[in-house]
Amino acid sequence: MRHLRRVLVATGAVLAVATTPVAAAPAPTPTTAPPASAAAAAVEPGTIVQEGGPLTVPSGEEGPVTTRLTVTLPPAGTGPLRGTRLAFKAETRRPEARPGLRFSSTCAVNGGAFAPCAWTSPDPETVQETWLVLDLPGAEVPAGSSTVTYDITVDVPSGMEWLDALSATLELADATGVVARGDVGLRIVPGTPEAWKRSSLHARDRAGVLWQYDATGRDDTLLAPRKRVGGGWNVYTAITKLDRTTVANNTGDLVARDRDGVLWYYQGGLRDDAPFEARVRIGGGWNAYTRIVGLPGGDLVARDRDGVLWWYEGSGTARWKFAPRVRIGGGWNAYTNIVSFGEGLVAHTATGRQWRYEKSDDWDPSVPFKPRREVGGGWNGYTALAGMGLVVQDPSLAARTTDGKLFVYGVDRWGENSDPYHPRPAGWGWNIYDLLV
Repeated sequence: MRHLRRVLVATGAVLAVATTPVAAAPAPTPTTAPPASAAAAAVEPGTIVQEGGPLTVPSGEEGPVTTRLTVTLPPAGTGPLRGTRLAFKAETRRPEARPGLRFSSTCAVNGGAFAPCAWTSPDPETVQETWLVLDLPGAEVPAGSSTVTYDITVDVPSGMEWLDALSATLELADATGVVARGDVGLRIVPGTPEAWKRSSLHARDRAGVLWQYDATGRDDTLLAPRKRVGGGWNVYTAITKLDRTTVANNTGDLVARDRDGVLWYYQGGLRDDAPFEARVRIGGGWNAYTRIVGLPGGDLVARDRDGVLWWYEGSGTARWKFAPRVRIGGGWNAYTNIVSFGEGLVAHTATGRQWRYEKSDDWDPSVPFKPRREVGGGWNGYTALAGMGLVVQDPSLAARTTDGKLFVYGVDRWGENSDPYHPRPAGWGWNIYDLLV
């Protein structure tokens, strides 16, 4: 392990090149000039300057950003410069992470064409730190010049903002040794999550038309203008999602119960012009339930008129089929509303007290949730709630006030718990809808 760590650290610096040994020379007299090799050793390395300082890199769909390194060589440095590895260490430690596998870059030397330059991360089984290593190409020194430039693009997907500030010392060498040295920095900041990660909210108007609102991933405007899904949805007395619907490719499914108690399945359309495929009949008898709530992954819970909650496990590949129901427990008539949040539920009483049911790690289907935990009061100020995926944070919760304003809650994580947190305004006029899902 110690030997491997020394090797990895060595890869973060320029590979030193041993100079060819020369024969020992006689001791110089006071009038004799020092040997050329001694004079070369006395030359200080040149500089490497990152223009504009550390590069700010959005973690999201914004695309690549570019930084320029200007290398100024000492008078004796004529190149060519050797390719090297630039090693960053994250200030935040996640020993299990290999973030370099998710970075992408191109490099251009002296204004030439850009070409891919690779990022890697050491195996976390051999290094107890979080490292990123960028391979830089070699460079010719233009004739008559002592300056070399590197233009480097950096592109990072969403979810990497935990890396925060990254810094490294870059050393460039020619055949004689190190000829330039300087600091290079990156600052990874939250960007716009990719469309395939962002969620959508659906709302049914009183004419039975279903509308779709896509999350933008931006703080200033949380939801994009609505898109029409289609009419005829007022034949259903309950609609719930089996998974979070997403902006890109319209992934995510839902089920809907008609007035005769038949449950229907709508698979995500996987294309922009068809949010959902044609419905598939699941079965009848669902009027026995006063509340039906879908969960991520395709499972379903349903409350009967006696207040008993039942668990229907999704079958996986055939999403319109469920395993036989399993009794969770009674007393659920204490809640006026039950909705999904994350992988579990939130439920609130008529007095506005909200309770959180986190998903359990128990393999027993009769115990799908951990013991309830009170979140807080005031939730009877909302006339509709709908669990969502990533809008502000993942997961989110949409809530409509009595006067038609919509707020979207992010998530507060502490330990293994997560609660709705920090509501943000998402518009007004939502009283035209009789259902949010």
